[in-house]
Amino acid sequence: MIANFFNQTRPINFLALSIMVFVIFVIALINFNAEPINFLFFIKNGSFLALAILIVFVLNFIIRKNSLSEDNSYAIFFYIILCGFFPKTFSNGNIFVSNFILLFAFRRIYSLRSGLRTKEKLFDGAFWIGVASWFYIWSLLFMVLVYVGIYIFRKADWRNALIPLVGFITPVFLSYTYLLAFDDLESFYKIWTMNYELGLAFYNSAQYLFPLTLIGLMLLVSIFPTTKKSLLAKIDFKSTWFLLLTHIIVSLLVVLIAPSKNGAEITFLFFPLSILFANFLQIIKKYWIKEAIIYLFILVFLGGFFQ
Repeated sequence: MIANFFNQTRPINFLALSIMVFVIFVIALINFNAEPINFLFFIKNGSFLALAILIVFVLNFIIRKNSLSEDNSYAIFFYIILCGFFPKTFSNGNIFVSNFILLFAFRRIYSLRSGLRTKEKLFDGAFWIGVASWFYIWSLLFMVLVYVGIYIFRKADWRNALIPLVGFITPVFLSYTYLLAFDDLESFYKIWTMNYELGLAFYNSAQYLFPLTLIGLMLLVSIFPTTKKSLLAKIDFKSTWFLLLTHIIVSLLVVLIAPSKNGAEITFLFFPLSILFANFLQIIKKYWIKEAIIYLFILVFLGGFFQ
């Protein structure tokens, strides 16, 4: 029943998904808020909630526009439930805003498959990555996606190789100029300091171990059949799928080297994994298996909530 519900993209689906975002956001706020409750608190968190709900519609636009899945709501459901696994997604403002901005970059990068306005898309994609890096430095690693997109969509020439660099440097230069004008270059150097930490001990607690285990198993189970199917698809979707696999690898790297691990950094995996999981559900013929997978994700989410 629930699998059939998310197998469609009716307005009621978006209402239900928006309510899910609201509930998860409130849970995160109750569990992790350490700020004094005042007018500024409501303005800040009200803005974050609006962005969180807006993500539902931005995701749907990116997925539909670039045919990243069939006409269903599975990908958005998985994105939201993954946020529920790691509610600190909403409590780390810099990572949350960086991920939101990166969606605009991903929209331009994945749309390279169309072959239209290539140079404009390369500049825009790199520009948004540069802006996202201002909030979270390791977002810059997603520049790899721009160049992989250039290669797999057969857009390789010297101009296309230079345009992303110009796009990325533009917001960096503008931020430098702005802070220089206010004699605050120390803030600029602080933003662009590349700290990293490879330790994973933080994830050993049950709060993270169970959802990460489920995600890992789902990744292993889904990646091979979905990739096999994509190899039989049209050449443009096949190229898009390899871009998605690269996206997963880059996102994993961003998570692994995060200098301060608190669960929020896993947000960078949500976009590619939600699309992968959605495509896996699409190739499953038996509805009871789809139902079981969805209910398992919901149960793990509820288990973390009542832990």
